[in-house]
Amino acid sequence: MTVNEVTMRLSRGISFGLGSAKYLPGICLLFIVGYLGKIVANYVPHTEYVLFAIAIGMVLRNTINIPQIFVPGINTYEFWLKTGIVLMGSRLALQNIISIGATGLVLVVVVIFLSLLTATCFGRLFGISERLGTLIGVGVGICGVSAIIGATGAIGAKEEDSSYAIATIMVFGAIMVFLFPLLGHMWGLSDEFFGLWTGLSLDNTAAAVATGFAYSEAAGNLATVVKLSRNALMGVVILLVALLYARKGLRGKVENKAAFLWSRFPKFLLGFLAFSLFATLGVFDPGQVKALDNLSKWFFLLTFAGVGLSTEFSRMKAGLKPFFVGLGVETVVAAVSYVMICFALGM
Repeated sequence: MTVNEVTMRLSRGISFGLGSAKYLPGICLLFIVGYLGKIVANYVPHTEYVLFAIAIGMVLRNTINIPQIFVPGINTYEFWLKTGIVLMGSRLALQNIISIGATGLVLVVVVIFLSLLTATCFGRLFGISERLGTLIGVGVGICGVSAIIGATGAIGAKEEDSSYAIATIMVFGAIMVFLFPLLGHMWGLSDEFFGLWTGLSLDNTAAAVATGFAYSEAAGNLATVVKLSRNALMGVVILLVALLYARKGLRGKVENKAAFLWSRFPKFLLGFLAFSLFATLGVFDPGQVKALDNLSKWFFLLTFAGVGLSTEFSRMKAGLKPFFVGLGVETVVAAVSYVMICFALGM
């Protein structure tokens, strides 16, 4: 090996180390906030640390100016969420996933269609642009921020519309994380009912998972599976919306539909299904399942802290019309989902 080769490898290693080091302050902050949530929860009976981790993060984000050095690490919370969900598959065999059945999948499709239709109607009522209404509908119906980002380019929406839609989704996601468990306990909902309701009604994956586990572990598992079912349809829904806009002459044609679907498909779902398949085949022994489960919970701790630290209420200053549209869509979806679940469970 020549001196030049050694020098190049050293420089690459140093660059990688420096690049990774920029995430450490924010990741440490995520851990501290999440662990503080666990400490507080120990002193408040019948509560889960999830709510406190999010609340502490939200207070910090909206009361102090967080230094820029923490931002890269804070922004990794979606990575921890996806990794935690993949590892969670090790304790959910495929039969648990399939257990939502045809009825659950029908409910998922109805919720997505309802979100888009309601967003269009409320968008016209409040006089916002058609594209902004579509982004809010896609965000509520599928998976929040990821769906909005994916649909923005597909329908030719402005960055301003994307920002409004994301701000609306984030604010309501933060509110529902606290509101849903309160309503669930007030109405005495079972873990199954609450898990279905949460998985169908909440938009952001992080918010849905957090809300489910804030109620109980069983509710959290079911909410995650139902929410992932909605996520899996993201590529299909965005493609259909893009084709609709193309027919209206508002957007160019989609040339390669298969490539478009793959580009919009949330790849981490494949990891989740792979781990679920391994669990079904008995690849993991009980000790390994416990270790992977514990690791996923630590990743979720970082995730929930990141949800709070990423929620900025000041973003709603952009305008109240998107907020009212979001309020209308979220309310209709939550109410209709509740009624549908009542019929599905024979209540």
